[in-house]
Amino acid sequence: MPMLKKLACLAGAASICALVSLSSFSDDLVPSPERPGNSNDDPIKKPKDLSGRSIKCPRVRAVSAGWDGEEGTTGWLFKNDPWMAYQRGREEFIREFSAADGAFGEAGKMAGLVLEDQTSKIMTRDHVASCTMCHNVPFRDGGAGVTFFKNGGTGRNTTHTFGSGLQETLGWQLRLKILEKGDLNRDGWIAKGEADRVRAVVENLTPGIDGEHVSVDFGAYGDLDKNGKPDINPICLIHYVDADGKRISWARNLTDDGVAGYTIEFQIFGWGHRKGAVASTLRAFSANAYDMHTGLQAYDPILSEEPNNDGLAGISVPGMPQFISGRTRDRGVVKDARGVSREDPDRDGTLEEITSGDLDLIEWFQMNHPSPAEKTRTALRETGRKLMTSAGCTSCHVPDWHLEAGDAGNKDYTKRYLGDRRFFNLNVAPNPQTGRLEGRVEKRDPLKRESFTIRGVYSDFAHHDVGPAFHQMQFDGSILKKFRTAPLWGVGSGAPYGHDGASLDLDEAIRRHGGEADASSKAYVAMSEDDREAILAFLRGLVLFSCDDLPCDVDGDGKIADNFIVAGQDTGPERLNPEWLFRIPARIEGMVVNPDGVKVKSFALTNLEDAYGAKLKWLRDDDRDGFPDARFAANSK
Repeated sequence: MPMLKKLACLAGAASICALVSLSSFSDDLVPSPERPGNSNDDPIKKPKDLSGRSIKCPRVRAVSAGWDGEEGTTGWLFKNDPWMAYQRGREEFIREFSAADGAFGEAGKMAGLVLEDQTSKIMTRDHVASCTMCHNVPFRDGGAGVTFFKNGGTGRNTTHTFGSGLQETLGWQLRLKILEKGDLNRDGWIAKGEADRVRAVVENLTPGIDGEHVSVDFGAYGDLDKNGKPDINPICLIHYVDADGKRISWARNLTDDGVAGYTIEFQIFGWGHRKGAVASTLRAFSANAYDMHTGLQAYDPILSEEPNNDGLAGISVPGMPQFISGRTRDRGVVKDARGVSREDPDRDGTLEEITSGDLDLIEWFQMNHPSPAEKTRTALRETGRKLMTSAGCTSCHVPDWHLEAGDAGNKDYTKRYLGDRRFFNLNVAPNPQTGRLEGRVEKRDPLKRESFTIRGVYSDFAHHDVGPAFHQMQFDGSILKKFRTAPLWGVGSGAPYGHDGASLDLDEAIRRHGGEADASSKAYVAMSEDDREAILAFLRGLVLFSCDDLPCDVDGDGKIADNFIVAGQDTGPERLNPEWLFRIPARIEGMVVNPDGVKVKSFALTNLEDAYGAKLKWLRDDDRDGFPDARFAANSK
């Protein structure tokens, strides 16, 4: 039976057009980026990639469930096959979505927040098919990338996602530490007059932790300048509340009717806006990016439901509290006979373009994504590091931060830290003999929520005015002056620099600083050429890397094998390929003869379906409609 007729039989006449994309094309017509074949396959029927680095699995929408969920649900994968879940999340990040997936439903439409004139939109929609189109250096690892139009004609530069899970967890901790000093009676919010003249000062490291200790001042809790808003740093998004601590969605000032105080969320990602929300979590950031940049709307109750009307939404399966500011356009108010949301906000005929389970997986990938690395600390680079402190650079580019251990049951809500939620840490350092970067996988238990010190991030995550050279005239003529301190880890992997990508080398970026950074910039300019070169040498050594090619001890035996054996096949030098660590390790094809008649090692898989769990209950999609077969079987009972 043709696929479209099959779906028409499932639903009544009112929902015949429910799915037009993946579910309405035969297999040979659906645009698809997958290359699952090996050397023995017909490349027309089964596209091949002997490098093994293309996406291998057909698109099937993931099903969100807790850690005790049935096989193939996201929580089950996190518990039983975390590396496969990581790789599936990574494939979502690098996948090229097509119109059949629901991409580009509103291409070119102006959208997003409005600027100060209350009319001008901040950007246009639907201009890339994949996250890697912008996050592309290095290509497959969520790196830095292009500058695109946003807020104004000077644009915004794409930042990398290395270490993003640690940053996200730190953002929650910073929120709690700021609330700790402002919410004196611990009722969950800061009342007008409760802590007006108190400063929100947070220490980057707890006593006893090695490193450069810095006190970061996030402003005052009161409205001392009488502009109707708390004098807290703009990195904190304000949610105004009534006398019961309930959010007043329309309120914009402390003086608005019914406002008794406020609570905050810490917007640790993005460059910053003068008003409005920038997603504060990886999940919300991903859902927003899918919608704005690719035209894929997510249906996700975890982001869109606010149970206590206090600004907090649900808690994701990977364990991150969400905020209502990240709610999605697809609310799932109306569902079809199979339980699929029929909202279809962009009216392109494709339903549930991104599911809650999809967001679980891409959150899991980004949450566990390794941190940037540092090359060999030579005498020159060590001098540069010391000069950064003496010039005052590290008062904003704070080197290290300490994550407190998780304590979800603490009676004081401001001490309910998340701890480290990752299932592995990748320790990357230069080999003392060769100087090459090498990795070591360190297993972690995400349920233990242990403490962890984040080294070498170099940011206080606050918004600062660093002078007119960084100011941005927005589309409507208003001026945006304050931006988040750019984390310097990974900065040595390439230009451009600045929120607008306007600085093409590090020396230019430093000289461009003024305003709150004027003294540090002048100190740099006044240095000798050798001292300036020492600082630049230090910064150039803060680098990203290709996870696929990183020599790495992945099995914990203390060495990096020249011939790493996986599933009976020699895979070559040991490296960080998640497929080697699946519950059912991926088995490569091995030595084959290529079209040139030369023997090469094929990394195409011979056990693809088993390794990637294609037959697991909640991943199995035999009819290729893009949804797990079990989902509709359950809903049809």
